[in-house]
Amino acid sequence: MSVVALRPARATDVPALADLDSACFGNPWSAEVWAQEVQRDLASVVVATSLDPLVGLVGASCVWLVADEAHLLRVATRPTYRGRGVGRDLLEAAFVSARAAGCKTMLLEVARRNRAALAVYARTGFAIVGERKGYYATPPDDALLMRRALTPLECD
Repeated sequence: MSVVALRPARATDVPALADLDSACFGNPWSAEVWAQEVQRDLASVVVATSLDPLVGLVGASCVWLVADEAHLLRVATRPTYRGRGVGRDLLEAAFVSARAAGCKTMLLEVARRNRAALAVYARTGFAIVGERKGYYATPPDDALLMRRALTPLECD
């Protein structure tokens, strides 16, 4: 049973999105970047809100849908909500929006040292297809490039 509800991001979510990103990443996106993504035509930004109305936003994802390819730019789960399936729910929502847009594959970059994210991506069908040396500055790390096929009849 899910502990969150998913919905498309709204402009009013931007401050909470920036706060979430700061809690999750060494290279957080600013409120300005989140505002651009929420308004960007090719982006699908989804937020996860706690079923407890006092908690608010606990996760978010951002996917660019370009031609027949989706690029997963961000999946963030508030540290106190990790391990509860929030990231998985956000990934599944990304797969649905990508398929609906006609995408056949999804790509992402993930820090080599981010073992938890690598495990989630592997469990959801992503495979490592390359690397980008020195991709992340804070903290310094290489990125692994991962790809997943998106077939229309597949059940996630």
